[in-house]
Amino acid sequence: MLRDPAAQLITAYPILHHALRQREQVGQGGERVSAHQATVLAHLDAEAGQTLTELANALGVALPTMSLLMDRLVRAGMVRRERDPADGRRVALRLTEAGVSIVAAQSMLDPARVRALLATLSAREREAGVEGLLTLARAARRMADGAAGSSSSKRGGA
Repeated sequence: MLRDPAAQLITAYPILHHALRQREQVGQGGERVSAHQATVLAHLDAEAGQTLTELANALGVALPTMSLLMDRLVRAGMVRRERDPADGRRVALRLTEAGVSIVAAQSMLDPARVRALLATLSAREREAGVEGLLTLARAARRMADGAAGSSSSKRGGA
């Protein structure tokens, strides 16, 4: 019986994510960062600012939830809020040096867990698995780039 590839991926992804994800990040100052906070930090930059709305939309999170999370990250010294000099109504979120350090030191996946998982596979399985994930990642990037292009063209045409 043939299985739906989408259903197979939907079933497999949470298993992989749970088994391989980092449980917690620790900053240079010893501050603890949850996996969720690390994901948010990974979407920010020290130079190019994003608004709260842009970040919430990018991560598919409700605005009030993102606001609370951002308050915590600002209090922890990992994110700073700055008024846009060109538009005083716009508040840009940017990583601080501490936030940059966390992002540089973290990975969503625990490298030791990934290596241990890959070590359980034959060379052929390992190659096929990695190539399959790389193929999906390339397709996801194309999809995200296309979605970003279509949303900016919608804004430009309005």
